[in-house]
Amino acid sequence: MKAARLLRSSLFYTLLCGLPLTATAAEFVLQLPLGAKATYSQVENTLPALVPIGPYKDGKIPKVEAPKNIQRTVWVMGGESTVAQVQTGILGQLASAGYEPLMFCVAKECGGFDFRFGIDVVDEPMMRVNLRNYRFISAKQTVSENPAYVTFLLSRSPVAVYVQMTEYSPAAGTVEGNEPALKPSETLVEQPEIAGQIGPVSLVLEGLEFQTGSAELGNDPTGSLSKLAELLKQDPEVKVLLVGHSDMSGSVEANIAISTKRADSVRRALIRDHGIDASRLSAHGVGFLSPRADNATEAGRQKNRRVEAVFSR
Repeated sequence: MKAARLLRSSLFYTLLCGLPLTATAAEFVLQLPLGAKATYSQVENTLPALVPIGPYKDGKIPKVEAPKNIQRTVWVMGGESTVAQVQTGILGQLASAGYEPLMFCVAKECGGFDFRFGIDVVDEPMMRVNLRNYRFISAKQTVSENPAYVTFLLSRSPVAVYVQMTEYSPAAGTVEGNEPALKPSETLVEQPEIAGQIGPVSLVLEGLEFQTGSAELGNDPTGSLSKLAELLKQDPEVKVLLVGHSDMSGSVEANIAISTKRADSVRRALIRDHGIDASRLSAHGVGFLSPRADNATEAGRQKNRRVEAVFSR
């Protein structure tokens, strides 16, 4: 299948370039700030498999049919982050995992009271919804012929932020991209049918060095930028979203700003040093909202100060 070929080609380039694959679009694993606690997680066989794709208008919410395997999970976290900041982190993670947003809106834009009570929400006290301060996101998987969907309802109480995630997944065995990865011995010549095809997956540009609080691009001992540039030159139709991440030193606002600057530093280096067309590259930062290691150690903080490349066409 086309989606399977795209994923195989991505795994091939991973082996070729030595860049580890950190996320595929086969599943979405949400990462929230440290301290987030799950208050509810259930398979929801009785929910309608309908995903909102627009605000409440003329007495209804526009929806599309989704797969019937439905899982809902709710998390609560302290009030250090705003709903907007958590939303920014989720949107960045969706892009990294190969999902495209179908809608994201703020309370009044969604339809306020009518939208809130026109969607399925876990009961209090597990999930609390502030009608004046909630946000909604729905997204669709982009690389599968049988795509998954996911929605998020975010809200803030006086002391906490709540996140409800609802996943709509294809039945077991129908998700594209579960075929085995190519062996390292397989070469581009031996697999001509996948040459130049890249699915929207995320690669961490390992080895790039950033100091705490700095956006200046340091050493690149593993040659990640050269390998990424070579990959892009092999397929001129591919575009890349560079997503910057930070450790937890400093405020949310400062870290989102510095992670955006780090992503832009990589973008400028690819343009300046490797001749990549600027129109193929964009930069975005999510701060410390998507850690991959423990921020309590310097080694963990160094891993969290990173830039990921998200491929699309």
